[in-house]
Amino acid sequence: MAKWCDEGETSAGNVYLKATAQPDFYLGLYENTTEPAETDTLTAITEQSALGYARIQLLDADWTEQATKGVFKNLQKTFTASGGSWGNQYGYFICTVASGTAGLLIAVEQFSDGPYMVNDGWSVKVTPQVTIS
Repeated sequence: MAKWCDEGETSAGNVYLKATAQPDFYLGLYENTTEPAETDTLTAITEQSALGYARIQLLDADWTEQATKGVFKNLQKTFTASGGSWGNQYGYFICTVASGTAGLLIAVEQFSDGPYMVNDGWSVKVTPQVTIS
């Protein structure tokens, strides 16, 4: 389950309590060997920038609350390397921009059974999940 980052907690408060506009959310993979800290921003994320890699938008309609109240899961997303190896991928992150570091880092999760070596033509499937508690 993804760990909330400070920017994600602040964004949730602004949207829910202050009625600011909800941002779009994007899923990405990171190559950092350790899970980014709760206080980190997108500038701390190292990710693949070529070979078929792109962040994937998480649509609002794709989130469902699980039987355990406060646990929300999105549909499984697939990242596939094309034209070369991505190397080791250590986890995933949720942010508010399709590319670059100008957005907010909402949440991160280190793969519990990773890292995943992603060779050309191989895929990584991620089912993002967050808990509101």
